[in-house]
Amino acid sequence: METRSGKTHVFKNGLEIRWLGHAAFRIKTPGGKIVYIDPWLDNPVAPPDAKLTERADIIVLTHGHFDHMGSTLEMASTLNSKVISNFEISVYLKGKGLPDDNAIGMNTSGSFEIYGLTFTMVQAIHSSGISDGEKIVDGGTAAGFVIKLEDGYTIYHTGDTGLFTDMKTIARLYKPQVIMMCIGGFYTMSPREAAEAVKLMKPKMVIPMHYGTFPALSGSPEALKKLLPKSVKTKIVALKPGEVLG
Repeated sequence: METRSGKTHVFKNGLEIRWLGHAAFRIKTPGGKIVYIDPWLDNPVAPPDAKLTERADIIVLTHGHFDHMGSTLEMASTLNSKVISNFEISVYLKGKGLPDDNAIGMNTSGSFEIYGLTFTMVQAIHSSGISDGEKIVDGGTAAGFVIKLEDGYTIYHTGDTGLFTDMKTIARLYKPQVIMMCIGGFYTMSPREAAEAVKLMKPKMVIPMHYGTFPALSGSPEALKKLLPKSVKTKIVALKPGEVLG
């Protein structure tokens, strides 16, 4: 891998994946579409320019917690973005003024195609309550998303989740080459469980996420690597917030 100006060159198809801290990612697809996942863009470790968003064709929300919904309403309203989420979150967003056509609510195992991309909602073991003022309202069921790009290349964002053995089925059905995987612990998998997930799924690359944002999220890429066979350690690609794989 070669790094220049914060960009690590690994893909040959024009794909770019930028980690914005926590579980937030900005993806530029081979066809030039801009996809944000869980855009909490003012998280404590976000790069200074994270909120300088001129375009967001699609925003994907894995669940309703504030540290994942983050900047969604502001972005979607300003940039006319399509927001893909579970059904309950889509209803909530419509109630906050998002146009019906821009709030796409689906459910587990469903797929949605747009702009030559396919978004498949898969299982995650987690909660999803939405913070609405001083209330917590129904945020439906937490999920992960498998995204099939225009050229067939496939990535998987686990969302916040515990370890579950059907990760092996997700790998068999959708064959994701890149997995953005939570490793922080406390609220999600720690390195111990994430290592088992890597062994179940056998991806080409794992980008650790959802660690280091708060003291409770004490898992680290280094701890994950220690739990993996030598042949697998090289598949763990730990980005710094703001760094781009492209």
